[in-house]
Amino acid sequence: MKKSLSKKKLSKKTRIKKPRCRVCAEPLQSPAANIEVTCTSCATKNRIICSRSKFTVKEIQAQPEQEFRERIDEFARLRNYTFNDAKERIIRAILKKRIKYGDYYCPCKARTVLENVCPCKETRNGSVELYGKCSCNLFWKR
Repeated sequence: MKKSLSKKKLSKKTRIKKPRCRVCAEPLQSPAANIEVTCTSCATKNRIICSRSKFTVKEIQAQPEQEFRERIDEFARLRNYTFNDAKERIIRAILKKRIKYGDYYCPCKARTVLENVCPCKETRNGSVELYGKCSCNLFWKR
């Protein structure tokens, strides 16, 4: 009986979970320690830190506006989207939400939940492909 218990404990200790994006919770590629990784789903930059066989994913500190602009530019590039003419107005609204609520929440969504961080879950799941644009009109299909 003791042998089976020690095997279970050992397997729990040696099990390493794959790091996930801090915004969309998708698994991140290249799970090496202490590196910067851009999420292929939402284009958020993440820093992966490994200690004692446990991964921690943290935000990369940068100027808020610069970090957000890089994120949406990278997302648009990865998905082959273009921006609306009112891009700057929408970005200002998102930056105001960051000041008020602490993250880049979609300006057209009332709830401040993780799935509404821009690009929101609907957009990451293909609403632009389906409808030609995202719900706040920031991203457009080419």
